Amino acid sequence: MGLGQMMLSVFALALLGTVILMMNNTVMDSGSAIETTEYMIMATSLGISQIESASGKAFDENTVSSDIASPSALTVTLGKEVGETEATFDDYDDYNGFTKWVNGDTVNFRSANFFIRDSVDYVTVTGNTVTSSSARTYHKRLRVWVSSPFMKDTLTFSSVYSYWYFR
Repeated sequence: MGLGQMMLSVFALALLGTVILMMNNTVMDSGSAIETTEYMIMATSLGISQIESASGKAFDENTVSSDIASPSALTVTLGKEVGETEATFDDYDDYNGFTKWVNGDTVNFRSANFFIRDSVDYVTVTGNTVTSSSARTYHKRLRVWVSSPFMKDTLTFSSVYSYWYFR
């Protein structure tokens, strides 16, 4: 084999090695993107489920079994009552300050571990603007943050729940 043929062989092997490395990087990047997307979808499902669960409860502890006629009859302190657990939450603001870990890698839930944190506050709604209120109102906002050690970002969800009293 002459020098020219040797140089062509070396160049061909170098080119083949470069192509193989580029393909490997592309495949690994695609796998990472797929995993990230799966984690984001799961985090979104958990956040929306948390909001839907809260929305199925009574507006306030004082509206669980009766109606109220003014915002002054609403609970001053937002949060769960003594002895309540997630399974026994009965009103929307019980989720204030609530946190939990949802662990993955089980038979029924094959995903990453997620941390869920909730916050509830009274708000005023004016047009498309929602602002926190220091006074009790007929509107409460639930914010849910979902994060995971496997995700770069924390997802935030927000929902306003209103109390309607008909006479």
